[in-house]
Amino acid sequence: MCGIAATFQLGSQPSVGKSRMPDALNCLAHRGPDDEGQYQQGRAILGHRRLSILDTSVAGHQPFTDSGGRYTIAFNGEVFNFQELRAQLESAGHAFRSHTDTEVVLRLFTIKGPDFLHDLNGFFALAIHDAQEDRLFAARDRFGVKPLYWAEQQGQLMVASELRALLALGVERKLDRCSVEQLLLHQFIPAPSTALLGVRKLAPGHCLEADADGVHHSRWYHLPTASIRPSAKPATRLMELLEDAVRIRLVADVPVGTFLSGGVDSSIVTALAARHKPDLHTFSIGYAEDPYYDESAHAETVARHLGTQHHSFRLERAELAEAYTRLLAATDEPFSDSSALPSFILCERTRKHVTVALSGDGADELFGGYRKHQAELRWARPGAAERTLRALGPLWRSLPRSRRSPWQDRIRQFDRFARLARLPAGQRTLELTTFTDRSLVEQLWGSMPEERQLRERALLSEEGPWTGLDRVLYHDLLFTLPNQMLHKVDLTSMAHALEVRTPFLDKRVVELAFALPAAEKLRKGSGKHLLRTTFGHLLPPVVMQRSKKGFEVPLLDLYNTVLRADVDQWLHPDRVEAAGLSAAAVNALITRSRSADPGTAEATLHACIVYTTWWERHLGPAVAARA
Repeated sequence: MCGIAATFQLGSQPSVGKSRMPDALNCLAHRGPDDEGQYQQGRAILGHRRLSILDTSVAGHQPFTDSGGRYTIAFNGEVFNFQELRAQLESAGHAFRSHTDTEVVLRLFTIKGPDFLHDLNGFFALAIHDAQEDRLFAARDRFGVKPLYWAEQQGQLMVASELRALLALGVERKLDRCSVEQLLLHQFIPAPSTALLGVRKLAPGHCLEADADGVHHSRWYHLPTASIRPSAKPATRLMELLEDAVRIRLVADVPVGTFLSGGVDSSIVTALAARHKPDLHTFSIGYAEDPYYDESAHAETVARHLGTQHHSFRLERAELAEAYTRLLAATDEPFSDSSALPSFILCERTRKHVTVALSGDGADELFGGYRKHQAELRWARPGAAERTLRALGPLWRSLPRSRRSPWQDRIRQFDRFARLARLPAGQRTLELTTFTDRSLVEQLWGSMPEERQLRERALLSEEGPWTGLDRVLYHDLLFTLPNQMLHKVDLTSMAHALEVRTPFLDKRVVELAFALPAAEKLRKGSGKHLLRTTFGHLLPPVVMQRSKKGFEVPLLDLYNTVLRADVDQWLHPDRVEAAGLSAAAVNALITRSRSADPGTAEATLHACIVYTTWWERHLGPAVAARA
């Protein structure tokens, strides 16, 4: 895993990329601490920070230029079928000077041009310069595992793995107010928007081509048009594909382990990995002072069953509080999913033992593992229980609702179910991704209804050929997965130079999953039913009987104890007003979080803290004074 940056001069203005590239690469040093390289030719400048995973020798140095000198690549990611692709090329007479997947990727581009992307099974963000034609090509993987930011400003195309690297390259620091509204609503800013006007995220499965005439943007992968082949025996085929997806993700020239929460997804990945790696190391996290959130015992049960070398990190609140401030500093673009905190610490501790970790990410979106998927089944076919829950909506609204205890969390779920049952399916899909009431967002930030509605319509416009719950799963694959889950994993893992690999997002597994109707993947009362029945024999029965529990953190208790003074400092009225938030609304939110009925105030409070501290680092008066 690595970090990349590139500039390409579009007009006649002189490029400033060469003088600014060192600063951009310094911003990406945490992604690639092992090596650094730059390339300049024609209109292009490429920069690279390397985390050495395959062929850790100098032969893997990047940017990597082909033997003919025409093509040069800066590559971030892994191609897991590279050995198979290399063997095919060698049988056709091609020779290689390294053992990297990067060289295979570049060779395929020289042969096939942009169509080569369809041969790759992996995740990546890349930039390739053709010196003969003086053209730049950039692309992002199918499902958005790796990020790629870009902007066309000042007569240049600028591309980078992180937003802060683009800032170092000279993009304009103009806040996108509608993006902040979306952050407060969703905890993230959906692609293609970013926190800055004029800066975009390249959407999953999209690419850019640039020459002297300008930048051309296109889609290279679209799941509904992929050659999806239904299987007569889906369980058998799923077992074959997922085991192979795990096997090829264990290939590395550095130590490899797995995350293990004790839930269905990570346990399946770990069980399959243990078949191929008897000395497998596994890693989990728990909370010493907050047993309601602690799942470490479940992970330890699975580890004993599989015989792995397990590492369980049980954290005290003081450790969480210390890591919280470092997470804020590591946050490149405003992102306020609080599960980033335990993920940040888990990645940091795991990196002390291995350089690569396999995870179970993606399984919920493919096979229906979230509570909202069960809710969709109940909304579609309501029985007496569902009708009662809806009728009692006013009661749920009047009772305490929060995530801090089992019964308050259950009431929160009942309230959400009753409220959303009244909405049309499309609007309900969007509302299920929100964490703050729109009325509260308006109090905190104001509202940009026209721009927001345009963006929301765009998010709902890509529904593909699926209907009902299948449409919801597809929306999760396009929207929730890359913008929330995968963004979180990239942020928290690359902060510590840890590569995380996701077997469930192997292209073959994804395409098989969407060849199956939702009814074959989950049932009412049994999320991820196909996974449970296919892989249940590999694990203790208790694992497959567990219900879904998110990667949660006792955030409210942190805010009201060890971080109480910090919250007052981060959200001082002068600071929030300077960043554009309403001091009165923020103060009311703090007051509620410290009351007997906090609701879900901590999630919105976290978003305000993340945004305010980010704004001060990148857009505040001190930054303007240095510019």
